[in-house]
Amino acid sequence: MLQKIITDENFVWDKYTSSKLENFVVKISNNAITELKNNRNFLNNSEHAFSILQKEILDFKKKFLVEGIGFFIIDGKCFTDFSKEELIEIYQNVCKILGTLYVQNDKNQKFVQVQDSGKSMKSGGRYHQTKEGGSYHTDSPQWEKVPDFVGMHCLNPAKKGGESKFVSVYNVHNKMLKEHKHFLEILYQQFHFDKRGEYKSGESPTVLEPIFTYNNNQLKFRYLRDYINDGHKIQNTPLSKEQTEALDIFDKIIHDENLAVSYNLKQNDMVFFNNNRVVHGRTSFKDAENIEKKRLMIRTWIKDKKHLDNNPKIITRKNIKDLLRTI
Repeated sequence: MLQKIITDENFVWDKYTSSKLENFVVKISNNAITELKNNRNFLNNSEHAFSILQKEILDFKKKFLVEGIGFFIIDGKCFTDFSKEELIEIYQNVCKILGTLYVQNDKNQKFVQVQDSGKSMKSGGRYHQTKEGGSYHTDSPQWEKVPDFVGMHCLNPAKKGGESKFVSVYNVHNKMLKEHKHFLEILYQQFHFDKRGEYKSGESPTVLEPIFTYNNNQLKFRYLRDYINDGHKIQNTPLSKEQTEALDIFDKIIHDENLAVSYNLKQNDMVFFNNNRVVHGRTSFKDAENIEKKRLMIRTWIKDKKHLDNNPKIITRKNIKDLLRTI
């Protein structure tokens, strides 16, 4: 267990960070954009290296995801001269530069739509399939191995709402350590996380993991309250009074608006964050009636160390067009 208060501003930050957009909003250089324009025919070629883009993205990775506050947003205004299909291909290239892509579901998809499908968390839906807000979380807490980074490409913002929220895990941990140390210790214990029905025959429908871990001077974190509640119901192991109280205290702190950086993603924006130390969420949203204008993000899960695939394939232009037909 991490026993000390962390004061490094790169790890501990709050809503005032958002008062200076330069703290986390970046732009691709004109040289990198020119490189992309001059090589449009190679955007979908996994073997092609965009050397200028690669250097800039790796610099962003080091500055923000590894050594900095844990997230950054690429301003979508950089990409005004590209088609929607080309933008998805550029996003794929950025993700490939950052690391290795994870499969996200039992359909073996590495690129997943984040869009309201009429489901709800209470009825067993996954968060990305709903229009619900709140539920600050990390991605993939229900799997033994979680992605290091998460990327989202905003194809369509919501008609109303859907504001993105980011919270420093270190800031929350500091507050728990100062004010509720006993309950923080409980969060280092194991909890059941519901796999939402995505498991093979003979496997457990839940994964048993702690919320906080601290190894090799690294604090790591996984969380989604609904998945924990449902996981313990499935296993018929009710949360104890102390566990429930610890989770309630943690939820109250994590939803403190003074801790959250807020940002409305615009069309074509791309956001990337460290999934081990940044909690994210959104406000509830209302979609446009026109199905082509519905809020839509393309999500990726990214592993920093490339040991899952040596050369991950990116989706083809045919598959991109099929994806866009569903919008």
